[in-house]
Amino acid sequence: MNFTNSPYEKMMKEQPKGRKNTALPKAPIGTPCKECPYWRGIACIFCFKEHLKKR
Repeated sequence: MNFTNSPYEKMMKEQPKGRKNTALPKAPIGTPCKECPYWRGIACIFCFKEHLKKR
């Protein structure tokens, strides 16, 4: 049953196609982010702040 005449209504009823579970690479050893669970390829602000505190 359609509620509108919109051509997008069929698309909006579809189940979203999720992302494939791909393993993200670990942060390089020797960097402040080496054990960070938020590593996504760049240093996050939390790791950078901790790195500055140690200096």
